[in-house]
Amino acid sequence: MKIGIGPIFNESRGVNQHILAIKKYSSHNIIEIPPKFVRRVLALDKTGAGIVTYQKLFNPVKSNRCDIIHSHVDPWFVKLCYSSRRHNFSWVHTYHLLYFAEDWINGLDKYQQAINKTLIEVASKADVRISVANWFHDYLLDKYDIETEVICNGFDSEACDKANRARFEKKYNWGDFVLFVGALEAVKNPLFFIQLAARMPDIRFVMIGQNLDAAHLERVFRVSIPSNLILMKEVKHEVALDAMAACKSLVMTSKREGMPTILLEAMYLGRPVVAPAINGCQEAVASDEYGFLYEPDSLNDLVRQTQRALVSTNVGERARKRVSELYDWKILAKSIDSMYEHAVNR
Repeated sequence: MKIGIGPIFNESRGVNQHILAIKKYSSHNIIEIPPKFVRRVLALDKTGAGIVTYQKLFNPVKSNRCDIIHSHVDPWFVKLCYSSRRHNFSWVHTYHLLYFAEDWINGLDKYQQAINKTLIEVASKADVRISVANWFHDYLLDKYDIETEVICNGFDSEACDKANRARFEKKYNWGDFVLFVGALEAVKNPLFFIQLAARMPDIRFVMIGQNLDAAHLERVFRVSIPSNLILMKEVKHEVALDAMAACKSLVMTSKREGMPTILLEAMYLGRPVVAPAINGCQEAVASDEYGFLYEPDSLNDLVRQTQRALVSTNVGERARKRVSELYDWKILAKSIDSMYEHAVNR
């Protein structure tokens, strides 16, 4: 079958890694929307106006003549799928997460409210709806009466297998560090990681992500960067994987996650992970056998669980086995393909 999937505008974002993994491992003919050469042209316009023009002038749903269109997140694309249904294709939509006002410092912006509205009112009309975690399936059903099939988010084991600890250590000359990979977004809660570093001054901490520079962090969170914390701006995915392979432990401080790819990748790489006891992280880690969950909003517990992770022995090995069996895209893609076949036979 020919399946159009998207939209992809920034390949480094988590949702787009999800989309590209489906293309890599699906047995069907997956068409990226927009295609890579179009994305390269659009990327030349740093203002974002090129993307807006593309959205106004092109109807990739109509032009690609696919058996299935598979949408993710973007309100423009979700609405386009809904309005173009007369073109005789089956529509699949994946729910990754909604925005929750309590996770953001000043509540939700208009664009976040618009995304929520579209996902609840329009994406719910898709022929097949998928949620990326069991907890999110239950939430959508209980809160909005939206029925979904659960196919969890996963990780690309082949990409992880290329991760090289020595390459990262040689380039940066850092060892035995605690790692954060994220962004300067309130929902990722980078302030908590900074506070953790300040509480453990004898340990090196490294933060990797978009807009993670000292001036920006100090201005937004009004906090001083401790001397044992190293900041790196956003890097390519393969460099982030090298960093995960090299770190002593990966710490996630998010306020909310669907099914976090970064956590799954670190677990596959055998790193002891520390994460908040919130829905998505709890589902991934499951128990103390596979990682360390801390009480959300408790810095003392975060310090305690990080200390446990740094002296742990067999947790990483068990974590690798768990995620290999449950969240590897080589396995999950088979479920996606079955869902596609179900969608066209409805």
